[in-house]
Amino acid sequence: MRKAIPSMLVTMFILIGSLHSALAAPYWVKPGVYIEYIAKRYDPYFPLVTGARPEQIHTAEIFLEVNGTLFKISAHNDTRVRFEFLNEERGYLTVRATIEMTNVTLQSTFLNNISKYPVFWNPEDVISEELIPNPDYGFLDCVWLRVQLNKLNIFGIYQIRVRDGAVFDRNGNYYGHTFLWIEPGDPPMTNETFSIRGNVTNTVWKTGNLNRPLMTYYGKFGPPLFSVMLTTENFKLSQRIDDNRNYTLLEVSFGGPSGGGIYDPFTGIAIYPTAVGAAPYADFYAIGIRWAVFEDELGAYRAMKEKDSLWLSGLVLYDTNAEFQKVQEVPFSKAQTPLRYMFWVSLVLLGSIVVTRGWRRPK
Repeated sequence: MRKAIPSMLVTMFILIGSLHSALAAPYWVKPGVYIEYIAKRYDPYFPLVTGARPEQIHTAEIFLEVNGTLFKISAHNDTRVRFEFLNEERGYLTVRATIEMTNVTLQSTFLNNISKYPVFWNPEDVISEELIPNPDYGFLDCVWLRVQLNKLNIFGIYQIRVRDGAVFDRNGNYYGHTFLWIEPGDPPMTNETFSIRGNVTNTVWKTGNLNRPLMTYYGKFGPPLFSVMLTTENFKLSQRIDDNRNYTLLEVSFGGPSGGGIYDPFTGIAIYPTAVGAAPYADFYAIGIRWAVFEDELGAYRAMKEKDSLWLSGLVLYDTNAEFQKVQEVPFSKAQTPLRYMFWVSLVLLGSIVVTRGWRRPK
């Protein structure tokens, strides 16, 4: 059994009957519930990002694998991420995930004699589509696919085991713990594996308590709040060109936290699942997403320019029909969260910590 959060909170949860057991999902997790997050575009935020042109600033940066082909997807306008709990059978919750993006740029690379590649977008949404010669030495026989879209929806079905939050794709492959909630009486602990895909493991770097409120588009939460900071092993995402060559689309290296989120300890729901940084989460792995970064530009502007401590950036809770029980606020210990790192992590991620060869392709 992992160490629990302060005993006063655990006692309160038992008294109000909101905790079925230390390992059970929160009481509001049931078929028919949906949770929606958003990353909004906000043009006044652009000048705050040093060294980047407006077209280089995105609400979402996603690497999606489709039938063995890796695509880099950038959303320039609002991005919405929705999870719907469809049904529960034999202790497994079936979930439909949908990512809705607008003003989208899509890229990939392959041999120039490839006549077909996976098409998962609606042809009616295409603004432009072109093949650009790859200028990199050793890959001169390759081309870049670049597609501009009005909008793009990514969706997938996966399962969550209710008793412990474990995530599986439709083939039964395991990816770690869902990011949608934590068990209030049994939160993750430092060095615990949070998500895993292949030989890349994302572990809990640090957890902590936050004795302050935060705003979301759904409403205000806290105090208290609970933070989970993650760290990711160094890795590359590469597109296979042929039997002898792989082209690196993304290479990441972290010397500390790579991202993190904020949870409401009363209900367990993620209110800022990516308060900053990357989102290497099991729920995304299960639908083919290899890597994702989200940036709510309005929240970031409020936090950075207006110095509004009620807002963070990343991916923000926007809407849900979950029925939360009302609880009374209780005294909480002084903030122990590594939240002060989050602002700096976001700046580093916008800078040089992520190196993508594709960003240097001809525009």
